[in-house]
Amino acid sequence: MVKGAKKGGRVRDKWRDKQWVVVNSPSAFGGGPLNYIPITDPSMAIDRVIENTMFDIMKQDPTQHQIKVFVQINKITDGVASTIFKGHEYAKEFLRSLVRRGSTKILYIHEYTTLDGHTFRVVFICFTQKRINSSKKHGIRMVAHQILSEKIPKMTVDQFAQEVTMGKLAAEVLTTANKITILRHSGIEKTKLLSTPESRAIEEAKPVEGVQMTVDEHQ
Repeated sequence: MVKGAKKGGRVRDKWRDKQWVVVNSPSAFGGGPLNYIPITDPSMAIDRVIENTMFDIMKQDPTQHQIKVFVQINKITDGVASTIFKGHEYAKEFLRSLVRRGSTKILYIHEYTTLDGHTFRVVFICFTQKRINSSKKHGIRMVAHQILSEKIPKMTVDQFAQEVTMGKLAAEVLTTANKITILRHSGIEKTKLLSTPESRAIEEAKPVEGVQMTVDEHQ
């Protein structure tokens, strides 16, 4: 008997139990085919997060490999999965390449909600040409907050996804912040979806823990 062989017949091939599903990109990026993945149970694949790069989605500029985009499956119908924008981040190699001696890195992190009720944590990052003091750092953070808090609440989630991944929103911050000091780089380093109108409705519908509805026996 071959060493390691099992008694009682063949080993079940798990891959034969799987079905292949086409994963479409979020509507912000056209909704076209993006991935092709194997799943065992469609219901178990809901909320699964898949990582891509902007180049995988747009196929325009090789530098788009520097941006990772996360999409989340929200529905599967007839072998096709639709997704929502879950967030994005700079690739680690790209982020490391931005660090320079004699330069100041500035981070600003805040939560913003889009016009259609999607709340994201937004991480703004920039690098200066030379070292700056705390006062200028504070000034740049205030510029970032002013522009982001003015623009994002007026955007739909699709508009938001496009502007943070394509650099349009960060470009507006760069123009104003350069009046304080010259920036070498300005960008939205990372976004993360925290809640949607649907997820908040589910949370609000849950009973409050420790509170029970009882019938008054004296009635």
